[in-house]
Order: sequence, then structure tokens, then C-alpha cells
Amino acid sequence: GLWRAPEQVASSPAWPAQSASLTDVYLFGEAGLFGARRSADGAPAPIMPGPHGARRELPGASVAGDILLTPKGTLGLRGPMVTVAAYAPAPPPGEQSLAQPPRDYVDTDYAARLDRTTGAICITAPPSGVVAVGGYRFLSQDLAEWGRRLGQGALLTALPDRLSGHRLAGRALDNARAREALAELGLNPLMVEAFRDRANTA
Repeated sequence: GLWRAPEQVASSPAWPAQSASLTDVYLFGEAGLFGARRSADGAPAPIMPGPHGARRELPGASVAGDILLTPKGTLGLRGPMVTVAAYAPAPPPGEQSLAQPPRDYVDTDYAARLDRTTGAICITAPPSGVVAVGGYRFLSQDLAEWGRRLGQGALLTALPDRLSGHRLAGRALDNARAREALAELGLNPLMVEAFRDRANTA
């Protein structure tokens, strides 16, 4: 199963089927992904830091990636399938003359911690200020700003959703006019449809 909100895997129900196995695929936006087959009891497999093979449980498998906890307590990815250069942080202002060693991992910005008992990495929260709606990501502050631009009493926000991570919900004095205005500006259809009249969609 593909998880666009990977912080929800640990709290998901056990896989009930005995005749078929389930692999959880943890997706971190454009930064990368990795998979882990569920254990025999159907529970999510613990995610251990370090390199992992294309088949995690197969000794000697080719290394597909490396999972780590960054110094700021977030999940980092590196390995042959991770484009580190595309996510290299900009140098601090005024320090261009100081040569900094290149970072060899991509910071997903997902909050994470180490379980003291098992040593596994626990993914605890999505990136701060970013909401994922299926394959799309929005900045919370941008949603709030567009809500303000629609006039007094208007609101555009993100609500938790088990399947897609979040869903957008909007409210305005005139939802139809709000949809028209957002559509004319060419904004994402998910933002436009957040203002649909739910009374007529039942």
C-alpha cells in the first residue's frame, strides 16, 4: 500500500490476510520513498536506521537506500535512488567564502525519533506548515492567504484524511462565486472544489 502520509503507518490496523503479504510504501513527496513488508502478524515492520536492500529481509541484497535521523530530529534519505544535489540547502548568507562539505542526504522534514527499546525510527509528524492532499502539497500559510482574499467570512483550510493525508475544505458567503474566482485565477482544482456546496452533493 502507498502511504502519502507515512506518519500514519505505525497507527494503521494490522493486515488481516494470511494468504497475501502487504508492503507499506512510505512516500516523502518528491524526496524519495522506501518499502517495508509487514511482519507475519500483519503489523507494520519496524524501520531501522541504516542501509536497506531491495528486499529488506534478504541478506546480501543490493543496497536500495539508507535511512537516517538528522541532527534536527527529522528523517533523512540517501542512496542510489535519492537525488541529493536537487535538495542541497543554500549556503548561509555571508558565508559563501567558507567551503562547506556537501550534505550526503536529503532531509524530508518529517519529524522522527528513535525508539529507545527497539532502535527503530518512528516517523511522528509531516513537515511543519505543509499539508499533503494526495499527490499535491500546499503551504498552510498560502491556503490561509487565499481564504482571506476571498473576503470577510471566507476560510480555506486542510482537514486530516486517512486516505489522502489531508483534504481541503472551504467556506465563503457565496461558495459559487468563490469557486468561479479561484477557477478564473487558474488555481489548483482541489482549492476550487473545496468550496463546493456539500448540501447538493449528498
